[in-house]
Amino acid sequence: MKGFFENVAEYVSDLQGFHWMLIGYTIITLVIAFIGSRKRSTEDYLIAGRKVGLIGFVTSVVASYIGGAALVAFAAYVFQFGVSAFAVFIGTAVGFFVFIPYAKKLKLQSDGCNFYTLMDWLYFKFDKRTGHLASAILSIVYLGMLLNQFIAGSMILAGMSNWSYESALLLSSVIIAIYLTAGGFQSVIRTDIFQYLVLMVIMVVMSKVMVSGDTKIASQLTNFTTADPAMLIAFLAFGVLIVFQSAEYWQRVYAAKNMKVVVRGFRWSAVLTLITGIVITIISLTARDLAPGIQPSEAFGAGLKLILPGSIVAMALVMVFAAIMSSADTQIFVISTALSLDLVGKNTKKKLSDKQLQNLTKLFVLVLIAIAAALAYFVRDLIEVIKFITGLGFTIIPACIGSFHFNIPPKAASGSFIAGILYICVLMITGLMIPELAIASILVSTLYLIIATQIIKHHRK
Repeated sequence: MKGFFENVAEYVSDLQGFHWMLIGYTIITLVIAFIGSRKRSTEDYLIAGRKVGLIGFVTSVVASYIGGAALVAFAAYVFQFGVSAFAVFIGTAVGFFVFIPYAKKLKLQSDGCNFYTLMDWLYFKFDKRTGHLASAILSIVYLGMLLNQFIAGSMILAGMSNWSYESALLLSSVIIAIYLTAGGFQSVIRTDIFQYLVLMVIMVVMSKVMVSGDTKIASQLTNFTTADPAMLIAFLAFGVLIVFQSAEYWQRVYAAKNMKVVVRGFRWSAVLTLITGIVITIISLTARDLAPGIQPSEAFGAGLKLILPGSIVAMALVMVFAAIMSSADTQIFVISTALSLDLVGKNTKKKLSDKQLQNLTKLFVLVLIAIAAALAYFVRDLIEVIKFITGLGFTIIPACIGSFHFNIPPKAASGSFIAGILYICVLMITGLMIPELAIASILVSTLYLIIATQIIKHHRK
């Protein structure tokens, strides 16, 4: 991937004002983050005052989805598996609609109980042990997601600017650290609205392909006869289920101004996610057809270069970097609030003050950025990281969904987490960590949850 982006750097090096474009993006992002940062309560910092409107809701949901995973990893999957991988975007769009009834229940409960994280729901439905275990699992999952954003963002920035990977990684880390510590969750929402401009660039890409009259790629997009049935089902299931595991979507529900924002927000998010998926797939299929010899991880960048003229490529890659940063800030804040509110706040004898909660969250933001940046320096394989965190994250889904419908014993819920973790460990040891087996962790957790629930209820009689 680095080799391709070095070529891109040569391709756009003669464009005047390229670096000014990147500097302008950075300045605007920081200004937006600092607006109103001096006058904020703990609610403002941790959950944007629970006043997020429709535009902020939709742009934040979609912008957090369009990150390193969607742009680089999913493009790589399309390059490898063809149109089968497009099913992940169909699944995610369906998942948003499926999630709406659950989101409505969450919104009603969170307004009365002041929930901040997905784990707050598990603490409410189960017990402290289950909540702690889920918080630990999701912290690892989101640290892996954050690692992916840093890897992808740094590679893209290095390729665009002719800087070293290490310099790009440092710049990315510093930018996020400054605006997150300044504005908290409000910064996440505000900068996501700005960073959502990436969709405009993506729409230009799609329009360019369609207007060019080359119908070959478009026809591949709708031809599922060549798709691998097993991979098609695996990607579709992944898309649907990832919504329930994604703690940032739960936070958006808590932060929404009212129920109408939640319902309409997820509907529009589904539509825009599907459109985004179509464009990413077109870009990757173009690379697959016209540059078959490249590495799968290079598919997105190669497709952009093949479709767009040089001047647009420069702007598009800056906006891609912006999109990756918008996902990274979301993931940092998900982990930071989980650590400050769940693992620390719920285990102190004396209740933390508002100021202490803010400062603690800021500390975790800085620590997590430092850890992720250090890991990104040594680990640069996005695909392998994604397979691991997907399998690990899916272990909590059965208990999360089941908690809305059944009276599940806390021991059964926490046991299902552990069963899924052990399954993922077996896959890693045996070298069988492939996408379709990784997401099967949800089946292992579900089976354990059902059996354990029945056994515990039987003993209680």
